[in-house]
Amino acid sequence: MSEVRRGEDVLLRRPVAIKLLRDYGDPRSVARFEQEAQILARLQHPNVVTVFDTGVDIDDRFIVMELVEGPTLRELLDEEGRLAPERAAKIASGLASALGFAHGHDVIHRDVKPSNVLFPPDGGVKLADMGIARLLSPEALTATLSVRGTARYISPEQARGDRVDSRADLYSLGCVLFEMLTGRTPFEGDLAALAYAHTHTPAPRVRSIDPAVPAAMDELVAALLEKDPADRPQTGDDVRTSLEAAMRQAAVAQTPPMEAVRPAPTRRLPVGERVRPVPRASPTVVIALAGLLAMIVLIALLASTGPDGRRSAAQPSTPRGGSPATEQLSPLEAAGLVFETVSDGIEAGDVTGGISEQIRRKIDEILRELDEDGDLEKSFEKVDELREKVSEASEKGEITSAARASAIDDALLKFAEALRDAEQ
Repeated sequence: MSEVRRGEDVLLRRPVAIKLLRDYGDPRSVARFEQEAQILARLQHPNVVTVFDTGVDIDDRFIVMELVEGPTLRELLDEEGRLAPERAAKIASGLASALGFAHGHDVIHRDVKPSNVLFPPDGGVKLADMGIARLLSPEALTATLSVRGTARYISPEQARGDRVDSRADLYSLGCVLFEMLTGRTPFEGDLAALAYAHTHTPAPRVRSIDPAVPAAMDELVAALLEKDPADRPQTGDDVRTSLEAAMRQAAVAQTPPMEAVRPAPTRRLPVGERVRPVPRASPTVVIALAGLLAMIVLIALLASTGPDGRRSAAQPSTPRGGSPATEQLSPLEAAGLVFETVSDGIEAGDVTGGISEQIRRKIDEILRELDEDGDLEKSFEKVDELREKVSEASEKGEITSAARASAIDDALLKFAEALRDAEQ
């Protein structure tokens, strides 16, 4: 854990932000904090919050950063709702530039969201909070995602617990751009439903909510929100180029033909009234129906929990075992892995039954309590309860494949491991 305080650079006489590590007695926290300093130090870019210094003062580890006193994009959206396409494109272009630069230096942000977008008083846009970022190198440490706010912008591969690359950031940028243009995120709901929707539910088109958004920008957002990373724009530079092209096309569409302007004998008259582009028919995605469908499918998906192998009473009740994952997962990512595993069982016909709603609610309850600094031991107990329910479902024949039951149990164990790691 860390905290940020306002400070003063006495040599250069300027205000600064100082990030202090609170859990300096935990080796993992220290290692992550040091990695954050390394990441920030290499990212000197106009659209990234700048780091000035880092070090240790007795036992206090610190990072001295640029202080950005302007509002966040979260505050701006809460105050104004949706933004004009031109303004949204300008902000998104700055973020795409920042991400392109970070990705070029082998850094993935992994938590792009409005509260991490800052506006300096003198204009521009800054991407902040690289504390969750990680290096692309194989030996790099893996940071965990917080729950609050992140679920609405998480990429499908993060929700599934897959290994992520820079294209996960571009998906999150697509969610942010969607919200700037429409005043809402692509998906709404509780944490468990969001993780499932990002993985399985097609995102609504921007123009189905606001037909006045330029068609080219609608196409770009749809591309950014593709489930398969290979179908998205591949770099931040690609996104920035597409944004510029979209706004040029919009400007052309809004400009009347020159022959419609009558020139005076000695001078050119100003171009006449600007005309709004005729809204193009777009796929009609009913948001409420999509959310309901996601929840129905999620309920069906979670109906399939039940491991084949039951833990004996002699084993400890706190689920801290299990085969080690190749990459540390966040609680939200691990929860998504549980849902994905059960969903695969439903599609294969291995999973039936009616315990899905209990499991969905229990996982969502655990995630909310984690976000509110709840009792970790109680969370472990709840995971154990889920594993018992899964075991009972297996015994009742609601899970017909032993391999599927084992896979679901393993996913729940990884969820417990992620809970433990998030508290360290």
